[in-house]
Amino acid sequence: MVNTHGNNQHGVKEYPPEEELVEAFQRYSRANSGAGLNTQAQLNQLRQDFGLQIGKTKLYELRKSLNVDTVKNSRNKRSDVETRQLVVDIKQHDIAGGWGVTQVKGRLANQGILIPRDQLREILHDLFGDEFDNRFVGKKKHLKHRTPLKALGPWHQEHSDGHEKMSEQGLNIGAGIHLPMYASKDQFGAWVHELLLMPKVRTGNAIVHYYLDLVEKRGYRISIQLTTDMGKEVNEMIKVHETLRDEVAPEFKPPEWPHSVQRSSTDNTPIEGFWRWLRDGEGHSVKMAIQTGASMGIFLPHDAVHRQTFYWLWVPLIQNGLDAFREYWNNHKLQKSKGKLNGSGSSPYNMFNNPTTAVATARDCSIRVNPETVQRLREAYGGEEARDKAYRFISREFEAEADGVYVDLGCPKISLVTAWSVFELVVAELQRRIHGTTT
Repeated sequence: MVNTHGNNQHGVKEYPPEEELVEAFQRYSRANSGAGLNTQAQLNQLRQDFGLQIGKTKLYELRKSLNVDTVKNSRNKRSDVETRQLVVDIKQHDIAGGWGVTQVKGRLANQGILIPRDQLREILHDLFGDEFDNRFVGKKKHLKHRTPLKALGPWHQEHSDGHEKMSEQGLNIGAGIHLPMYASKDQFGAWVHELLLMPKVRTGNAIVHYYLDLVEKRGYRISIQLTTDMGKEVNEMIKVHETLRDEVAPEFKPPEWPHSVQRSSTDNTPIEGFWRWLRDGEGHSVKMAIQTGASMGIFLPHDAVHRQTFYWLWVPLIQNGLDAFREYWNNHKLQKSKGKLNGSGSSPYNMFNNPTTAVATARDCSIRVNPETVQRLREAYGGEEARDKAYRFISREFEAEADGVYVDLGCPKISLVTAWSVFELVVAELQRRIHGTTT
């Protein structure tokens, strides 16, 4: 049991409830692609999360008393057969075979499954050896010269962009069938704020509501500067950002502190590089699964029921995958780079929350804005009705009908492997009801 009234050289301690400490230690274990935060980083995080200042000895005692799983003791938690099965289970979602040791380790850690790297590498080589050869690619030519990026710390420069590799042309399964995404990423430590599927990422009103939602989710905080591409859809978002910043932080004056910087997509490297990681990791498997089912004639893009059922099924499935990828990314360890001026050598999670552990002079640059102003701006851009439109792929009526069918079918499991089978079942039942043949 945790001593909630302990007294040592640090003084009397008020410890948080045990369940909160367990959850915190589990979160620390997921960082750095499942390798976990080191001792000092854990102590820093406990201080930040709970105002708890303890030493190394007390930290070890706490972890032991709470029986928190670690990479080192995980071998004793399960048999080798059980561990191998867990790896096989998660690799079922990697249809393209693009996840290496680090990705699999990080994704398992996000599920609370800690496996030593050497053991995981051995399992992957045994069961998926061919994939390792496939991931060795030829040397890239004509690389563009890049200069090191520099931010004062988290919340200094935030990069936003849309991704349309699963646009109509990218998917190529039917006219108007598309699954674009939009994301925001902090430059300093590569923390990903948000990663969402949206029906239209080239519409200014939709991006405004995306940004207002993001501000609310982050406790009404914004970065000093937005960096975007040069598309017209970001203009209104930039205006909103400028309004929010000027109201509460007039000391940040242009040109020394620009509200925004617009660059070509190829020069917006922090977010463009992230899209490559997403494409090589999650994206290949998703795209292959979608195109495989469509090529088999299961999906008829000209049929209205097929089109709406496609979005009803695939949007939440892919969004769940994006949420898992975002968590993996924020917890994975960035390789230490001597030439990098921003944070490296730790996870985005740790560098975002404890920036001085990565760069001694770094600081939190976040700006707290007025919630009433956020709401006023929301109403100026159409309110909740416009917000709903920004995210909705299908009508509420169809969504309710499809949900009812899915429940009646017994809620079969939906994954990349089973998605098209479930799709066929739902479409068949919807069409049966539409044509009035229900009993």
